[in-house]
Amino acid sequence: MPSARLDAEAFAGQRIKAHGMELEMLRDKAGNFQMRDVATGKVYTVGGVIGREPLVQYLLRWKDGGLQTPSAAWDVERKEWFDVFRDDALQQARGGAVRKPGEWGHWTGRGMNWEAQCAWCHMSGFRKNYDVTTDSFKATWQEPGITCIQCHKVSDTPDAEDGCLVAKSDRNLTDAQHDDNCASCHARREELTGAFSVGDKFDDHFRLELPKIPGVFHPNGLQLEEDYSETSFRLHRMGRTGVTCFDCHDPHSGKVPLPTENDELCLQCHGNNQVINGVLAPQVGHNKLCGGKAMPCIECHMPRMTYMGRDPRRDHALHWPDPRMSIELGVPNACLNCHKDKDDQWCMEYLEKRYKEERMGKYRQRFRAAGHAMQGKGSVQELLAAYSKEEIPAWRATLLGLLAQFPLTPEVQAVALGATQDTDALVRAAAVELLGGDAARKALADKTRSVRHAAAWALFPNLPAGHPVWQEMKETASHQADQPTGAMQLAMLASAAGDATAAELQYRRAVQRDPASVVARMDYAVFLARQNRPVDALRQMLECAREHPQNAEVQYRLGLSLIELGQYRPALRAMQKALQIDSGHAAARQAATQLQTYLR
Repeated sequence: MPSARLDAEAFAGQRIKAHGMELEMLRDKAGNFQMRDVATGKVYTVGGVIGREPLVQYLLRWKDGGLQTPSAAWDVERKEWFDVFRDDALQQARGGAVRKPGEWGHWTGRGMNWEAQCAWCHMSGFRKNYDVTTDSFKATWQEPGITCIQCHKVSDTPDAEDGCLVAKSDRNLTDAQHDDNCASCHARREELTGAFSVGDKFDDHFRLELPKIPGVFHPNGLQLEEDYSETSFRLHRMGRTGVTCFDCHDPHSGKVPLPTENDELCLQCHGNNQVINGVLAPQVGHNKLCGGKAMPCIECHMPRMTYMGRDPRRDHALHWPDPRMSIELGVPNACLNCHKDKDDQWCMEYLEKRYKEERMGKYRQRFRAAGHAMQGKGSVQELLAAYSKEEIPAWRATLLGLLAQFPLTPEVQAVALGATQDTDALVRAAAVELLGGDAARKALADKTRSVRHAAAWALFPNLPAGHPVWQEMKETASHQADQPTGAMQLAMLASAAGDATAAELQYRRAVQRDPASVVARMDYAVFLARQNRPVDALRQMLECAREHPQNAEVQYRLGLSLIELGQYRPALRAMQKALQIDSGHAAARQAATQLQTYLR
């Protein structure tokens, strides 16, 4: 909760423009901290605080019983308010335009709900307790902040022998179990349950995000959005060899146990040809790359990127800079963090003179395959060639996800079938998503929930409603139902089970929570059409087309809705517009040809 001693300075009448709104920071006569929307006069009361350094975010009480996280944050060093999304990717994509009220990502939308987006990693023993029927939260937690119970099972009474409250069963956790516990927060992931606890497997409760779509990660696994650490580390060979978080981080202080300025932390493995789990850690000396000046390893291999406007964090992909890939794929080049007067071309020429091609180019095949596929320019041969040489499970899963662009290719089918027997859950899940059919049916009995989850949706809607995994699907959808994705899943499950009333309720909620979503509106329109409500379906598609006038698939679906109502000339115009946007849209071209023939 806010404190008069710590927080009064931030609420002394300051104003800030954030996310398209001007907010004024106040205290009422009773001493409550408040934010007032200057345009409307609406007042929001502060109900919680997260963070202390380098920034503080104040949580506002909301109508659904939850808390909302405004994009205005307080910089404790500069003593000023700032917008954490001032420079975010969405604004840049719009040419600097701010997120709009009503959108999922605006601070008043579900994308900034504290219970769903923040609390698990900021509170110990947290449960959001979202009620699907009332669309409200009744969150609980055992202790505020990150405390012992976030990482340890704790007994009610001290141990008789040593007086410790940490349960003896918890003292024998494996390194992998500790790492999974770290990953439960330090990962960009989808929550499949709300029940992860110390000692559980990460993949039984979460689905890890991988670099398979543009705009989330760079093609080489470097972080682009706020992706945290787990994905990048799993994509590196150190993660494969069994190096864990605790090898570099002290879990209690949050600091590294050895200095990084002189590379002592890195040289504990890389200074003596150490073999870790059968893999040699290459021996390196102090780096004299830059004009004879020794640079700490982390400056080149773990460059900082600033998130939330003021919070610099180091990347954990642990790549060496490769300016050639910067030129080809647009990935960041850490050299330019220091050499600001140079460019990628200069860096590439310098490095490739100094280092042999076999070292500089070791991982380029993988990065090129992923990058080209993410750009829509990939080939099945390039991806298969990269997959055949891949030693890292997370990269195999990533490449399989990208190979899903070519699902019917016999070679892809054969590779994916073999991957269903992989020891890594990420790979098995990617394989069954690609294959579906018999492979997915067999995977319904997989030992790992994330794989069963992937298999179930690959089979949907042909999975029998009475199947045990159906209940797991419903539990996951209910857990996520406060967000558009969960509402969509509940709608699909209800529709498949024949409950049209429940399905429509959840489709409406999905659209309300993300009015700008193409998928939510299009799927709702399809549902309405199947319910013999073509006029209502058309309304959804007209609104979708208004929000996304340059989306070819939206124009095509709008044309289909118009055809349902016998509006053939407007339908033809919609199909023609779809082809103007995307001349390769085959379905729109076929529909336009048929409509032209009919209207002659």
